[in-house]
Amino acid sequence: MTDSNDPTSAAAGKAWGGVFNVPTDQRVEAFSESVSFDQRLADDDIDGSIAHSRMLAECGLISAAEADAIRDHLEEIRQEIAAGTFPFTASKEDIHLHIESALTERLG
Repeated sequence: MTDSNDPTSAAAGKAWGGVFNVPTDQRVEAFSESVSFDQRLADDDIDGSIAHSRMLAECGLISAAEADAIRDHLEEIRQEIAAGTFPFTASKEDIHLHIESALTERLG
């Protein structure tokens, strides 16, 4: 078994691959990807993430400045998706993971 938090593991970047120590077969990735048809959910996913970050700020779990930074980066991601410049890949299973990964890369 591997540590799913270990960035050197075969599962790095995979939502559900934390128990495997070999890369996912490309045929499995092609079969299980959904981003090719769930891209249309991007606006709803981003709206939900913005609302969630606001709630976290209102509860005092993150600062208002952190919620604003999350919102700003999510809006940038929304614009990239709308413009067709956002990089999609079959290795990230769905639209939420794509958005979450991009946000994490940008904010840390």
